[in-house]
Amino acid sequence: MVFGWVTLAVLYLFLLFSLASWGEKNSPTARALTSHPAVYSLALAIYCTAWTFFGMVGQASRDTWIYLPIMLGPILVYVIGYKFIYKLTLVSKKQHITTISDFIASRYGKRQTVALLVTIIALLATIPYIALQLKAVGSTFQLLTQQPKNDVIIIAATAFIAVFAIYFGTRQTDVTEYRRGLMLAIAFESSVKLLALVLVAFVGYSAWKNTQSGPFFESFLNEAAMSQFSSFTFIAQTIMAAAAIVCLPRQFHVAIIDNLSLSHLRTARWLFPLYLIIISAVIPVIAIAGKAIFAGTSVEPDSYVLSLAMFSESALLQVIVFVGGLSAATAMIIVATLTLSTMLTNDVILPRILAFTEDSGRKRDISRRIKLIRRIVIASILLMAFLYHQQMTSSRSLHSIGLIAFSLVIQLLPAIVGGLYWKRAHAHGVYAGLMVGLIIWVLWLVLPIVSDQVSRLEQNELISQGAMISLAANSLMYILFSWFAPQRLIDRIQAEAFVSPTMSANNTVKSQATNVKVADLTTLLSTFMGAGRCIQLVEQYQQLNHCELNEQDTPNENFLSFCERALGGVIGASSAKVLLDSALRGKKMDFTEIINFFDDTTQAMQFNMTAPLTLLENMDQGISVVDKHLNLVAWNKRYSNLYPYPDDLLAVGVPIERLIRYNASQGEFGTFDVESEVEKRLEHLRSGMPHRFTRQRKDGRVIEMVGNPLPGGGFVTSFNDITGHVEIQQALEESNIDLEARIKKRTEEVHSINAELRLEIEKRSGAEKELIRARKAAEDANASKTRFLALASHDVLQPLNAAKLYVSALEEQDLSEQTHAIIKKLSHSVSSSEALIGTLLDIARLDQGEMKPDIESVDVSALLTPLVDEMAMRAKDKGLELKAIIRPCWVRADKTYLYRILQNLLSNAVKYTEKGRVLFVVKPVNDTVYFKILDTGIGISSDKLDTIFGDFFRANESKEHGLGLGLGVVRRLSLQLDTKIQVRSHLGKGSSFMFSLNKAAPKATSAISNKPKNTTFSGMQVLCVDDQRENLDALSTLLEKWGVKVYLANNWDDALSLAESVKPQILLMDYQLSHEDDKNGLALIDTIRNKLNVVVPAALITATPDESLVVQCKEQGVNFLAKPLKPAKLRALLQSMTRYIREAKNVDANESSSD
Repeated sequence: MVFGWVTLAVLYLFLLFSLASWGEKNSPTARALTSHPAVYSLALAIYCTAWTFFGMVGQASRDTWIYLPIMLGPILVYVIGYKFIYKLTLVSKKQHITTISDFIASRYGKRQTVALLVTIIALLATIPYIALQLKAVGSTFQLLTQQPKNDVIIIAATAFIAVFAIYFGTRQTDVTEYRRGLMLAIAFESSVKLLALVLVAFVGYSAWKNTQSGPFFESFLNEAAMSQFSSFTFIAQTIMAAAAIVCLPRQFHVAIIDNLSLSHLRTARWLFPLYLIIISAVIPVIAIAGKAIFAGTSVEPDSYVLSLAMFSESALLQVIVFVGGLSAATAMIIVATLTLSTMLTNDVILPRILAFTEDSGRKRDISRRIKLIRRIVIASILLMAFLYHQQMTSSRSLHSIGLIAFSLVIQLLPAIVGGLYWKRAHAHGVYAGLMVGLIIWVLWLVLPIVSDQVSRLEQNELISQGAMISLAANSLMYILFSWFAPQRLIDRIQAEAFVSPTMSANNTVKSQATNVKVADLTTLLSTFMGAGRCIQLVEQYQQLNHCELNEQDTPNENFLSFCERALGGVIGASSAKVLLDSALRGKKMDFTEIINFFDDTTQAMQFNMTAPLTLLENMDQGISVVDKHLNLVAWNKRYSNLYPYPDDLLAVGVPIERLIRYNASQGEFGTFDVESEVEKRLEHLRSGMPHRFTRQRKDGRVIEMVGNPLPGGGFVTSFNDITGHVEIQQALEESNIDLEARIKKRTEEVHSINAELRLEIEKRSGAEKELIRARKAAEDANASKTRFLALASHDVLQPLNAAKLYVSALEEQDLSEQTHAIIKKLSHSVSSSEALIGTLLDIARLDQGEMKPDIESVDVSALLTPLVDEMAMRAKDKGLELKAIIRPCWVRADKTYLYRILQNLLSNAVKYTEKGRVLFVVKPVNDTVYFKILDTGIGISSDKLDTIFGDFFRANESKEHGLGLGLGVVRRLSLQLDTKIQVRSHLGKGSSFMFSLNKAAPKATSAISNKPKNTTFSGMQVLCVDDQRENLDALSTLLEKWGVKVYLANNWDDALSLAESVKPQILLMDYQLSHEDDKNGLALIDTIRNKLNVVVPAALITATPDESLVVQCKEQGVNFLAKPLKPAKLRALLQSMTRYIREAKNVDANESSSD
C-alpha cells in the first residue's frame, strides 16, 4: 500500500516535470499555449495552498464562516482594485523589477538596506508557510498509508521539490524572463486542485443525503453563524487576505513578474475571482458532510477532504484528491522557494560578492556563480523549512500557521501602496514603519501564541487584533517619518517614475470625453497652420480616403491620426500628442505638459525665425513691422538707434499708436495738432496703401520712410537716414551765386547720388531675395544628396558584397604566393571601397543630424588596445616606431565615435610620417582625460591649419593617396562628443593633435570569456535566398568551402518549395526579394517557420540601412548582418547557430531517453 502511493506521487511529480519541460520548448504550439491569458490566470491560483485544500475545511467545520475572509479579500482586490493591480504591474515592467524587495528598494531611492529589511520579513513569513505545506504532505501520506511516522516521505518530497525548483528556476540568471514551463505546470496543478475539491463536495453531499435529513446549511445559516459577518475578526482577516494577495512574495512574483502581457490582466480580473468563488462555495459542503459523517470519530477536521475520498471507497477519487493535495503544497513551495532564493541572492549575498570582486580587481564571468548560489540558497531554505516543521508545527492547525504568516507579510502594504500613490513617501518612513510593525507583531502575536496558553478561538481573535494594530502603527510611522524626511534627487526621480508612470500609447486617443466635432479639429489645425494650408490638407485627406467630411460629424480614428501628424510637423510630435489629447478629453494640460509643449514648439519655430532676424539686424535701414491689429511685432537695431524710445515702450505687442503719439509729443511732427497728426498716420496704416515720404527731425536729421502692406494685414516700414544727401542738395542750392551751370551740375550730382542710393536699396532687396532662394536651393540640394546616398548605397553595396565574398573564397584556396599577393591587394581595394562608401554615408548622416551619440562609460584601455595593435603593425611595415602610453581610465563618450576619431588621427600620423616615430598618450588628470597624438611627419604649414578639417583637404607635400575625408569625419564626430581638436604643427618637423573628454566611473560589468569552440559545418543544410544571382553564387562559393550543403533560391515560390522538400537547418535571407512590400525576407522566414512548425535559426543579410529593420529582426528572433558581408562575421554567426542546433538535438535526445 505504501509503495503504491509513493509510486503514484513519483509518477505525478514526473508528469509535472515533463509538462514543464515541454512548455520550455521553442515550438509554436508550446509558445502559444504558455502565452495564453488563461494559463496566467490559473497560475494566480497558487494562492490556494494546502491551507485552502485542507485547513479551510477544518476551519469551516469548527467556526463556520470564519474561513471566508481568506477568499473574499483577493476577490475584492481583483474585482474592485483592478486599476491598482494594473498600475503595479505596469510600473514593475517599466522598472524591470525582479522581486517584491526589489520593487520597494527601487521605489525608495534604490537603497540596499530597504531591500535587506524586506527580505528578512519575507523570510520570517515564508519559512513557516513552507513548513505548513510539508506538514500537509506528510499528513496526507500518514492518513492514506496508516503509518505512524512520515519523516521519510517528507524528506523525499522536499528533495524532489528542491530538484524541480533548481532545474526550472535557475536555468537563467535573468529572473524577469518569462518561465513558460513553470507557469504551465502551476496552471495545471491549479486545475487539479479545483477538480479534486468539486468532486469531494459532490461525494460528500451525496453521502450526507443518504445518512442525514433536514436543511443542509442549517449550521451555516443560524443566527450565531451569520453574526460572524459583522465581527471584528471577519473584517480584519478580510483586510489581511486582501493585503496578502499583493504582499506575499510568491504571489507578487507570479502576478507581477511573470505577467507576460498587461492584456492578460483583463482575463485574470474575472477568471481568478471565479476560481476562488467556486472553491469558497464547495468548502462549506465538504465541512458539513464531514462533520456529519465523521461525528464521534477521531478524524481531524483538517483531513475531511481526504477522509471523504477514502469513505467513498473510490480509488479514482482517492487518487485525484491525493494528487490535488500534493499539487496545492508543491506549487506553493516551488514558487516561494524560488522567490526567496532570488531575494536572498540579489539583496544579501550578491552585493558582498560584487564588492569583493570589485575590490580585488578581478573581472570574470560570475553568472555560473550566481546560479550556484541560488541553488545552494534553495536547498538551504527547504532545509530550514523542514527543521521548522519538525520543531513547531506538530501542535498547530494549518489555519493558525497561515494567519501568522499573513499577519507578518502584510507589514509591506504601506510601503507598496504609498510608493505607488504618494510622492513624498520616503525610505525613512519604510524603516520606521517596518521596525515598529515587526516589534508589535513579535510582542502581540508570536510570544503569546508560542506559550500554548491560549485557545484556538482566542488565537484567531488575537491574530486579527495584533495584525490590525501592527499595521496601523506601521502606517502611522510610515506617514510621519516620510513627511519630515529630506528628499534626495534620486528619491524625487523614483517617486515620479512610480507614482506617475508614462502610459505608452501608439495610437491617437480613441475615446472622447467631450463632444468634439470635425469642425473643432479643423479650427485647431488652422490656428497653428493657417486657414489656407488647413483647407489644402483637408482636401488631400478627403481625396486619399475617398470620403466627404461633415463639420458636424464626430471624427474617426483615421482623421484623428491625420490631425496629430499634421500638428506634429508644426509643433513637434510630443506637443501635438498632448495638445490633441487635451482637446479630445476636455482636460487641462498640467505644468510639465505645458513646458514640453512650448519647448517643442519653440524648437520647431526657432529655425524659421533665425534667418529673417539675422537679415533684419544686418541691414543699414531701420525696419519696423506691425501686425493687422497695428501692434509692433518686430524691429531691428538700426530702428532703435534712429528712434531712441524708452525701454518700456519699445516691446513686442505695443500698439503703434503709442509710438506715434510719443514722437508727436516730442515734436517730431512739428507744432501741429498732436491728435490729428496721430490719426492721419494711423489712417495710412489702416488703409494698407504703400507710401514713401521724408521727414526732418528736430535734431536736423532727415529720414526717408518707405511703407508697404503685408499679406493678410500689417505693415512693414523702412527708415533710411538720408541727412548727408539732403545736406549736399541744400549746399548746392545755397551756393547758386551767379553760375547756373554750376547749379545744374551740382543738382545732377545730387540726383545721381539719389539714383545710386535707390539702386543700392533695390540691389540689396534683390540680394536678400536671392540669398533666401540660394539658401533654399542649398538645403534642397543637401537633402537630395543625402537621399541619393541612402538610396544608392543598397545598389552600390550589392556588387561590393559579392566581390568581398569571392575574395574571401579565393583567400582560402591553396594558390601560389604571387596569386595570394594579388588577391590580398584586391581584398584591400574592396575594403577601401567599403570604407570610402561608409565614410561618405557617415558624413551625409552627420550633416543631416540622423546619427546621435550613445553616451556611456567607456573603458579606454579595452577600446583602444586592438586599434593600437593594428596601427603598430602598419607603422612597423613602414619602418616606424609607434609607442602608446595608455593609463587605465574610463570616459563619458560614444565608444564608436571615440574609436573612429582616434582611428583617423592615428592612421594619418602613420600615413604622413616617413621616418621617426609616432607617440600616442592617454593621460587622466583630475576629472579630465587627455588624448594626445604626436608624430615626426611632414607637418602642416601655418596658413593651412584652419582648413585641414574641411572635406577633401590633402596636404600638398604628401605622397600618399586619398580623398581627404578623414579629418572631416573627425571634426563632425568631435562636435557630437562636445570636444574640440587642438592642432599644433611645424612644416617638416611633425604635428600634434590633442582633445579631452570627461572622466567617468567604471561600469560594474563582468567580462565574459569568449573561448573559441571548434565547430564544423559538415552536413549543415543552409537555404540562401537573394534576388541577385551574383550574390547567391558568391555566397555559395564561400559556404561550400566551409563544408556547408547549400540550397539556392532567387524568389519567394522557389524558396518555399525548397524549404518544404529539404527542411533546411539555417536560413540566410535577403530583405528585398520582389516589388511587393509584403513579400520580403522577414515575411518569408516567418512563412517557412510556420510551414515547418519549427523556429528555424535565420539571418537577414541586407544593404538596407534602416534602424527599424534591425528592431523588427530582434522582435522576430532573426539575426541581422549588413552588406558588404564580412566573412568572419558570417562564420561566427554560423558557428553560433550550429552549436544551438546541436545542443537542441542533445536536449531532445536526453528527453527521449528519459521517457
